[in-house]
Amino acid sequence: MSRYQAAFYHLLISLVVFVGLAYLVLFVWYPDFFFTIDGGWEGMRIIIFVDLVLGPCLTLVVYKAGKKGLKLDLTCIGLLQVTCLAAGLYVVYSERPTFFIFYDGHFYSANGDTFERYGQTPPLLEPYTSPAPIAVIAKVPEDPIEEADFRQALYAKSIPVWIYEQGFEPLEENFDQVIAETYSEEELIDRDSDQQIKPWLEKHGGTLSDYAFYPIHSRYENPFIAIRRSDNQFVDVIMIPAPLGL
Repeated sequence: MSRYQAAFYHLLISLVVFVGLAYLVLFVWYPDFFFTIDGGWEGMRIIIFVDLVLGPCLTLVVYKAGKKGLKLDLTCIGLLQVTCLAAGLYVVYSERPTFFIFYDGHFYSANGDTFERYGQTPPLLEPYTSPAPIAVIAKVPEDPIEEADFRQALYAKSIPVWIYEQGFEPLEENFDQVIAETYSEEELIDRDSDQQIKPWLEKHGGTLSDYAFYPIHSRYENPFIAIRRSDNQFVDVIMIPAPLGL
């Protein structure tokens, strides 16, 4: 067997592994629009390099039929590839979005690092019935005095309201409030300097009034996210620059 054949077979094996890992990234860890805006593609590039490039290329370099110590070389390549892939997967997994938070007309994508950045312990996922990213709304006390005390206490600790888990409630139970805080069509059109609305509507159908739009903030992008009013389903992001959140 030539070195090119060996590298090809290594690539085939790596492709099988890649399909399984790509499924995890695309449909479990970074589902839907999170793949585009919150690091899914960046994570995928790590996996592609380690799984489809690094291992097969090393095999192409070291393989020579009948070479003394070839089995040891190939074993070392396999161990190196597995180690690098495990490290890359850990990074991709640990940085996946775990909460999708609505507060004051904005959505925020948050992972464990987001909570730690504000001195918060990342919330446990087990108490929630839905898979991550878990959609919640961050609420404040309804009593004005309690709300003032609540905000003052968080402000003193430099903790934004939207990252404070004790105020979280399931998003699906509060959709009336979410829809009431939609961004206006006029403001959305004013921000659409790159003419993104027309092709977006051609792709998803309907008119602007069929959707509710909200700024969404993530690690890599700050576009708008649309919710279909007829069934309260998230549709897609539209890459119009959104105003900054709190």
